Amino acid sequence: MNKGIFITATGTEIGKTVITAGLALALKACGYRVGIMKPVQSGHLIHADESDGMRLKYWAQIEDPIEQIVTYSFPEPVAPQLAAEIYQVQMDPSIILNQLAQLTNKYDVVLVEGAGGLMTPISEQYCIADLARDIGFPLLVVAHPLLGTVNHTALTALGAHQYGLSLVGVILNGLKETEKDPSVPHNPRFIEQIAKVPVLGTVPWLDSFTPEKLQQIMQANINIPKLIPRLGWEA
Repeated sequence: MNKGIFITATGTEIGKTVITAGLALALKACGYRVGIMKPVQSGHLIHADESDGMRLKYWAQIEDPIEQIVTYSFPEPVAPQLAAEIYQVQMDPSIILNQLAQLTNKYDVVLVEGAGGLMTPISEQYCIADLARDIGFPLLVVAHPLLGTVNHTALTALGAHQYGLSLVGVILNGLKETEKDPSVPHNPRFIEQIAKVPVLGTVPWLDSFTPEKLQQIMQANINIPKLIPRLGWEA
């Protein structure tokens, strides 16, 4: 059985790319051959160093050409559907699935990073949740750690269940050492209580890092041994 995880978030700028790359590094350290994919990205040209795809490629230490990682890329920083409309491109999910199939034939595990959140539109009748369902990988949600995250995460979990997606965990990302929000220590408990999904850990705010440092941070803050059995994989 092909193995993979679809990574989504409770919104934009939550840190999906950092978490996807960090998970790739952590799973490599467990002995898996890991590939990555960013089916749709907007905001940068495909080869721009600051694009999600190029950051994934560098941070996760992936040798594949960027064209094998990113299927559709648009320079406008807007939702994928609007970006495609601006450039008169009709995105075809079958092309994304065919590209993913090539990666799943090559790697033990493929991590697929979505765009925005589950309801982010790709076309008039197709959103990220539809793509995640067509891909069929278990879903992992990246959320912020502060006040409001319980509601956002629970709503994302509810949407995932409505689409028939298998939700395997939540990672809270971007906690600053100076943060005084009193809800922070309790949010994981309430997410697990309401969303009925385990919180696998909290990743601190990262201003800058190397791939080596990112791997260390993920292994120190995310319960990878807890995640792997939930995915049905052998450790």
